[in-house]
Amino acid sequence: MTGLSFYKGTRSPSEFDETPDIDVTPVMNMFVILIPFLVSMAVFTQLSILEFSLPPNVGTGLDNSSGKPKLKLTAVVAPKFIAITQGEHMLDSLPVEKGNYNYDAFFTSLKKHREKADIKDEIVVAVRDAVLFKYVVRVMDRCRDAGFNKIGLSTATGQVESIK
Repeated sequence: MTGLSFYKGTRSPSEFDETPDIDVTPVMNMFVILIPFLVSMAVFTQLSILEFSLPPNVGTGLDNSSGKPKLKLTAVVAPKFIAITQGEHMLDSLPVEKGNYNYDAFFTSLKKHREKADIKDEIVVAVRDAVLFKYVVRVMDRCRDAGFNKIGLSTATGQVESIK
């Protein structure tokens, strides 16, 4: 006796046309877990924008009385140190210790040299190759915290060396 012949005599054709009940409980359970997870991830995802500009041109810092441009502070970020320079003069150099930059010492030194600088609201962050972007952003954050409103971003040449 086959299955078809078993049902053939006991059920009417209208009983076969009924739609079966679909159990959506597993799908609902998945959404109960997935939706709070996605909502919590949305809280941790934030867009952060850091404004920077190209290095300011010499014309903005031009001293009209002597015709010489005023020198701006430059923070040179290299894989082994952070240096603060003004023109070609090295003001301070902080070596990388145990693979980390000393941002607190950099901030303190930067504030000290900012007080002596002719242009107190502009700084150029010069970055050498092989420096990760996250370190550049942290240096730019420290520059902004030190009171520099205009932060320029540039590449650094290999002429400035650490003094330590």
